[in-house]
Amino acid sequence: MKQKSLSISSVLAFLGLLLTVHVFSASASTNGIECKTAFAEKSFIIADGRISFSKEDDAGVSRSISSVAAGSIRTHTKHLGFTKTLYIDGFKHRINVQNSKEFSDVNDYLSITSPKGHEMTYPLNCHSV
Repeated sequence: MKQKSLSISSVLAFLGLLLTVHVFSASASTNGIECKTAFAEKSFIIADGRISFSKEDDAGVSRSISSVAAGSIRTHTKHLGFTKTLYIDGFKHRINVQNSKEFSDVNDYLSITSPKGHEMTYPLNCHSV
């Protein structure tokens, strides 16, 4: 009867692969990303585990209107991108970035759901900062 055993090199290779996947998935949340909807109706920056929403006033100056800490943001990491879910003033905000290396206004979006269940979806124009 032959028994197969795992060699040390295959176990180390597997651990190295797991580490590589973890490093690449964590990089999506550490780099700063700035996103805006069409006509800059909604604008926010994802950086250092926080999401800061801002709004331009009549003079064109951007001011932070709310900032959410990482503890209240639920992040689901995908192969190349991520989805972040957070609540602001009772409204559920879901930010979806399909690929954090190649942003796309077709695949990246912000979805806002009201407490009554009405949902608005905005395409996002994102770039790294």
